[in-house]
Amino acid sequence: MKSTALAVTAALLLTTAHAQTTAAVSLTAAVTAALANNTDVKTAQANLDKAQAANQAAQADPSALVAAKLGAKNTYTLAQAQLRGAKLGALQNTVTAYTSLLEAQENVTLQTLQVQVDTKNVQVAQVKLGIGNATALDVTNAQNTLASSQQNLADGRAQVTLASARLSTLTGLPAGVRAAGVPNVPKLTSTQAALQGGLGKLSAVMAAENDLALAQLNVKLADNDFTPARTLQDARIALANAQRSADSASKSAAQALASAYQSAQNAYELLAVAQSREAAAQKTATQDAARLKSGTISAVDLQNTQLALRKAQYARMQAQDTVLAQLAALSAAGGVNLTGIGGTL
Repeated sequence: MKSTALAVTAALLLTTAHAQTTAAVSLTAAVTAALANNTDVKTAQANLDKAQAANQAAQADPSALVAAKLGAKNTYTLAQAQLRGAKLGALQNTVTAYTSLLEAQENVTLQTLQVQVDTKNVQVAQVKLGIGNATALDVTNAQNTLASSQQNLADGRAQVTLASARLSTLTGLPAGVRAAGVPNVPKLTSTQAALQGGLGKLSAVMAAENDLALAQLNVKLADNDFTPARTLQDARIALANAQRSADSASKSAAQALASAYQSAQNAYELLAVAQSREAAAQKTATQDAARLKSGTISAVDLQNTQLALRKAQYARMQAQDTVLAQLAALSAAGGVNLTGIGGTL
């Protein structure tokens, strides 16, 4: 069993050495890289530049008709919304990838501690067996638990590699990138009503509204005595269809916003619970450290308490990551960046 302990120590040293040779970035740096390198963002920016030039030309062209000018303007405003959406999408994906990597890294630390605890439990079971205070089955069960923990640790390391590769792909950062630490979680200060007032900036809503504006113009252009009645009738049918599509787009956006807002609120509430549990676990760990000094508990008991604390810290970090992920999702649903990362998109 001494060799097992040495193997665990060696694994810890290897993990530390590897972490020191790979790049660690903050979430802000990861988002900045993603916004600069994301393919969808680059494509949307190119489309916006093209639409802006076409709109300027159309508005300045004295021979351009009103429909052509409206079409150029609509294309330009829609391209703006699509660029904003692409940036918010890149933000959301990067937050998800970054927090997944961070959790994978922290899980390795947690599983390493779990292996240490289970290794000690095997040693205790063997000692008890030697003095007749445990059975061979007790030792076998402890060894099986240790083997399971070691497998979880190996899988955890593999998950770090996979999560790192995903973040690297999304952001263009070098291979082997690591998450530097837990990002701050901003408060949700925007109300659902305020966010709903800005849903017109979403590309899906704006596209439907642009189609509606064009349909209204077509009815106006056809509503005269020199245009065939059939043309006016078709234009009115198209207008009714466009109105229904616009109403549907607005309703869908409002429903998506309401769902995302509720999810964000729930995430904040769960974070508060996780923080309370962490505080309780920290208090217990502090008390047990004092109890160990006074001789009322054993070092094994304290190690178990420290493991419980580490699990509580991990759960709090997961809850914190969930808040960030939900804020990013709410940002995409509301068309405005609420994460405090990446600035105004």
